[in-house]
Amino acid sequence: MRENNEKREEKLDEREIRLGGVGSATRPERPHGKLYRWFDNFWYHYKWHTIAALFIAVVLIVCVVQMSTRESEGDLTIVTAGPYSFMTDEAGLKALNACLSTKLATDIDGDGNKTVRIVSFSVYSAAEIEEMKNRVDKDGKPAGIVVDAYNNTQQKGQYNNYIKTGDASVYFLAPWMFEELATQSQVLTDLTPVLGESPKGAVYTTDKDGNTHCYGIRLGDTELYKNNSAVRVLPEDTVVCLMGPFVFGNSSNEDIYAAAVAYFKELTK
Repeated sequence: MRENNEKREEKLDEREIRLGGVGSATRPERPHGKLYRWFDNFWYHYKWHTIAALFIAVVLIVCVVQMSTRESEGDLTIVTAGPYSFMTDEAGLKALNACLSTKLATDIDGDGNKTVRIVSFSVYSAAEIEEMKNRVDKDGKPAGIVVDAYNNTQQKGQYNNYIKTGDASVYFLAPWMFEELATQSQVLTDLTPVLGESPKGAVYTTDKDGNTHCYGIRLGDTELYKNNSAVRVLPEDTVVCLMGPFVFGNSSNEDIYAAAVAYFKELTK
């Protein structure tokens, strides 16, 4: 009997099974392989480094995918700023964009299309706000429009900040906004040397030294305005002007700025 028990224990030992009590048996955990032990040690010491690296990798991948799949923003950017809002006239903005794009001679970004991007700022002067508020209908009854003063201030601030980016060179401005900008003679380009002559519809500005400069052209006097109904979504007294090159932004690129100058000439001839 004793001999049989010893043989049974030897047999169980060979199977790596131990009796832990009546009706129970457990198999000892086998040691993990080298790969598992290496990974466990690595994770213990470099867990947060790995998580941070993975996070950065995911962000970079998402950014690359978005940049490679987003639609082109256009070959040139032009700015409109004044008492009108394209936010409520999407069709008008689309027609204006299509018309202005036909005047672009160069496919600057090489995507096979010649298009412009319009950045629009809806800004009203104090006089315009007052006039809109006091409007009456055909029967003489109040029909005033109240302009959101806070939004108007925000739009004006965004416009002022955008000018400093140097990303756009061609501007379509309300007369009072043009006059405000023309006082900064270091910003706008004198158009007479650029065009080789004093253009039709020229808007002149006299600086503090008494010198006269042509910094803008009245849109209503251009063939562009007369021959294209899409452009007439802008008031005829809108002033078209050309920024000088900046030290940064798109206008700092000589080729892009040269294309902007050529485009301006086409618009205002």
